[in-house]
Amino acid sequence: MRRGGQIAGSVTAVLLFIFTLRRWLFLLAAFTRPDRFQETCQVWPILLLVPFYNEEDNLPGLLAHLDGLDYPAEYLTIVLVDDGSVDGGPDVARRWVDKRPSRHLLTLPQNEGKAAALNAALSRFSQGDLVAVYDADERPSPDALRLLAACFTGERVGAVNGRRAVSNPLDSWIASYAAFENLVHEQITMRGKDRLGLAPALLGSNCVYRRAALEQVGGFRPGALLEDTEITLKLAQAGWETRYVSAAVSRHAVPRTLSGYWRQRLRWSRGFQDAACRHTTDILRDGRLSLPLRLELTLFSFGYLDRLFLLSGLFFVMCDTCGVRRIAAARGQRGGTAGKGAVAFARDCAAPSHPLLPYTLAASLLTPLLQTGAALYLARMPSALWQRIVLLPFFLGLDILITLVSFWQKRLFER
Repeated sequence: MRRGGQIAGSVTAVLLFIFTLRRWLFLLAAFTRPDRFQETCQVWPILLLVPFYNEEDNLPGLLAHLDGLDYPAEYLTIVLVDDGSVDGGPDVARRWVDKRPSRHLLTLPQNEGKAAALNAALSRFSQGDLVAVYDADERPSPDALRLLAACFTGERVGAVNGRRAVSNPLDSWIASYAAFENLVHEQITMRGKDRLGLAPALLGSNCVYRRAALEQVGGFRPGALLEDTEITLKLAQAGWETRYVSAAVSRHAVPRTLSGYWRQRLRWSRGFQDAACRHTTDILRDGRLSLPLRLELTLFSFGYLDRLFLLSGLFFVMCDTCGVRRIAAARGQRGGTAGKGAVAFARDCAAPSHPLLPYTLAASLLTPLLQTGAALYLARMPSALWQRIVLLPFFLGLDILITLVSFWQKRLFER
């Protein structure tokens, strides 16, 4: 038991170090590396897809912003894809397309999910060398689509994602924490990965794909919980580059309630697990990819797994610092088999901790705080949001709980 505990403690220390080093690399790259953005003069024909399901309230706002895009109308075809809605969303969409040229409504007979809706539209409409995707709750800036399309300067650029800024960061404590996560992911992680050439993730909205790249990888996998994560991995494995352009901004609302946050993050956590199970082995074995890219794609597919290693590190350190050994030893001095067993148990509990584990754990806990401050600075966020950084420890615990529940659910569903 002691030997196994020591190995577990060492593995935890190493993995925490790797995750923390990764965060620092992205942080440094976000501040020190030059932006790779290069704009082309070419005007691409674009097929813009809006998959929606029961979005009667959100659609009018998006459609108004689509009307405001400054992309040449003769090069833009927009298709609204009704994924089996049962509210008034299809009526809103129909009224909009009827008044505009090159605007279409594709109605699917039943709800099959975003990936299936996108695939249906791609097979039905052949227009566009590029394919843009916007969710119904997005509010793109007028220049967003033009800036995204302008990044297809190289033949191997397969997809480009813009910034998905949060429109309601101060609506609630939950919304503020979701905004923190968004800011760190986009201002630090995505920006750093793009500047290092490490396949920044596609976010599923405010993004543009090269149609040829989508066709090569077989489109989106129907039933995928996180179709954007899976397509990121598939494009990278096929040799396509992904890019991130922070100047191409679209805004969306994040959950305001604990229940909404819980459901969203639980789905994301399960989606990452599914993607990791499907792709990690193939990625690590793929000699066509550089070693840094293989490692990054693997760590990316792990999603929220680093939260579990934080929990593991906390457990091992607490075994050393909470006096378990002293309590058990005191009981052992009273004599008896039970007391000797308690001493042995306490010794085994204390054994796992690696000498460097307390330091890697401290760095792992402090680095997200530093990243959050850096992201707030880069995005020039208001002081009212800075004051809510005190939320981070509580929500870190919530994220750990969500990750544990998602792993339990995955095991339950696989039985």
